[in-house]
Amino acid sequence: MKILFLAPANNYHTQKWCGYFVSKGYEVHVISFFPGEIEGVTVHFLDCGVDWQQSDSKKLKYLLKTPKIRHIVAEIAPDIISVHYATSYGTAAGIAGLKNYALSVWGGDVYTFPHKSPMHRALLQYSLDHAACLLSTSAAMAREVGKYTDKKFYVTPFGVKTQLFSPERRSREEDDGRFVIGTVKALKPKYGIDVLLQAAALVKRQHPEIPLELRIAGEGPCEAEYRRMADELGIEEITKWLGFISQEEAAAEWANMDLAVVPSVTDSESFGVSAVEAEACRIPVIISDVPGLMEATQPGVTSIVVTRRSAQALADAIILLYQNPEVRKRMGEAGRKLAVEKFDYQLCFENIEKIFLELAKNKPQGSLRRR
Repeated sequence: MKILFLAPANNYHTQKWCGYFVSKGYEVHVISFFPGEIEGVTVHFLDCGVDWQQSDSKKLKYLLKTPKIRHIVAEIAPDIISVHYATSYGTAAGIAGLKNYALSVWGGDVYTFPHKSPMHRALLQYSLDHAACLLSTSAAMAREVGKYTDKKFYVTPFGVKTQLFSPERRSREEDDGRFVIGTVKALKPKYGIDVLLQAAALVKRQHPEIPLELRIAGEGPCEAEYRRMADELGIEEITKWLGFISQEEAAAEWANMDLAVVPSVTDSESFGVSAVEAEACRIPVIISDVPGLMEATQPGVTSIVVTRRSAQALADAIILLYQNPEVRKRMGEAGRKLAVEKFDYQLCFENIEKIFLELAKNKPQGSLRRR
């Protein structure tokens, strides 16, 4: 069978979706507005001359590629079409006249985009209206999209490879005199890295006896600002900046922490895949009160939830877990169990595959609507 994705080929989540279906023996194609290579996949790059950071008006150039999208779809004749991100690829799919496709919303397309103007809202509704079925990584995001459509949503969490993200990745001695906390997130405002830095400074000032080490993996537009903040807060010596790291390196980072922190400050964090990665490594997690994060953990069992943007609340939770190693151990074990039983990569994608096969079974002849 053939499956066609309309999604950014340079994005890790797209690559993970494709990797699963390649492993299952599908012929996989991707139509992407950005260049990228995915092993075992034919990528059809449509160069729009637009960077992902440019304005929405510039991104309207995506829609100029709809005739090319129609041509590629007609040539491939896919059995299944999976479209990702409602307000770019989703809009293009609708205008191109594709039919019987699944549309996956990602976060910013439903939490931020429709609030910019009535036109933005109309574009989102157009995209949702033209899809045959809708997928969301969390129930919280599905409720948000419910403001714009009456269609049913399938909740399909991001799966985590629990063989890769595993306690077996830990190489630290159990008692090496350090209390290692950290995060693996892009250095962008919405992920609350500034709050984590402030909390670390509070811990250091209020409990200097805690041998704190803060490790931050990721890159992004706020890196210089956050480095300056760490210096100004007096925590430069205990803060390690790791830059961009691979999935294998991320698994090792989570596994070698004593405590993971995911302090996002906005609801557009649609699902806490980073929290699940840490849980899979048997590491307790502190998260902020963002619905998508809370769905990825079991608050009070695998995680402690703190008020978003509150550095003191975060510091208090860090101190509490430092002082209670047995609680950390119990939370970590429960987190591993949750990740394996509910969020394992294979399990999550088997559910998605069932949805796609049902869609393919009921599809009308052809992949394009008549004009």
